[in-house]
Parts: sequence; C-alpha cells; structure tokens
Amino acid sequence: METHPSSAKTVTIEKHKDGSINYSVLKGEQTREYTVYASYRPFNIFDLICLITTAYLIWAVYYKHAGLLFLGWFLMKRRQVRRESIMAIRDLGVQIKTVYWDGSAVTRFIDILKIEDIIIHEGISFWQIKSYIAIIVKDEDKMVIVYENLLPKLDPILLETYRGIRSIIFPFEKDLFAK
Repeated sequence: METHPSSAKTVTIEKHKDGSINYSVLKGEQTREYTVYASYRPFNIFDLICLITTAYLIWAVYYKHAGLLFLGWFLMKRRQVRRESIMAIRDLGVQIKTVYWDGSAVTRFIDILKIEDIIIHEGISFWQIKSYIAIIVKDEDKMVIVYENLLPKLDPILLETYRGIRSIIFPFEKDLFAK
C-alpha cells in the first residue's frame, strides 16, 4: 500500500491479488477508482501457433494465406480486454473504462443526476452463476455493467468496489453490506 500526499489530502493506492485476478484501488476523499486487470497472459500458445503458421506460409510463398491468417489473429487479439476500471467522483458521477490489448480504450461517463442506483446482481450462464455490479441509469432500458468483460468474484473485489462507489455517489445512505 502506498500513500501519496497531495495538497494536505491523502490518496491511497492499494494493490491486491485475488487468485488469478489483480486489482488496484485508488482512494481519496472525493474520488475512488477501482481497476481489475485481466488474468490471462498477453501472449499464449495459440498466438505462438498462429505466428509460426504465418511464418511457414510466408516461407512457402503463400503470401495471401499468411496475410489473412495474420490479419485474423490481429483482429481477434486486439479486442481482448487488458483492464477495466470504474471511477466515482463526488458530486459529478461515474466513469467506466475498458482498455484493450492494442491500447485502445472505451470510456463512458454517467452523470450523477442520471444514476438511479448501483446494485450487485447475479447472472446465470450454462454452468455458473456470476455476480456483477450494475448501474441503473434514468431513461435507459439497459443497466450499465461494471467489469463486463472480466467479471471478477463477488468477494472481495465486487463488494469492495460496491461499498467504495456507493460511499462516494450516495454519501448519506447507509451501506447494506457493511462489515
């Protein structure tokens, strides 16, 4: 845990490892940011096989096939999520950010006046039940899912994120999941 003084205010950065998922917490009086990092390696055996096959196709003078294979690999690889984060800023709102393998990022800001509630919900897939944090936004049909691609475990990551975000966005409400 690191503490950084900044103009008489204290900002704390905590780094954690929960199983195979790394996450960090940036805590301040007016803002909190929670970041979850992908657990998979950026370069794996599938990538190695694709690149070796591409090299062989180039060596065997099948340039079009090699180009198509490399292009397909790159397009698939660049959409892998590297990290997802949520930042709550008191009196302003919430920013959700997804950073991909190629460095591109998608950011969405939700104004505090449009936030109806922040909830922990459960989704059911074929073999498992996954918990997730969702933001209910006024005048929208769908909830905004936090950590939509990485889906970390309920305890400790989602509960800590939920408590921290609610303490900034709804500072006068009592925490339902208080320890």
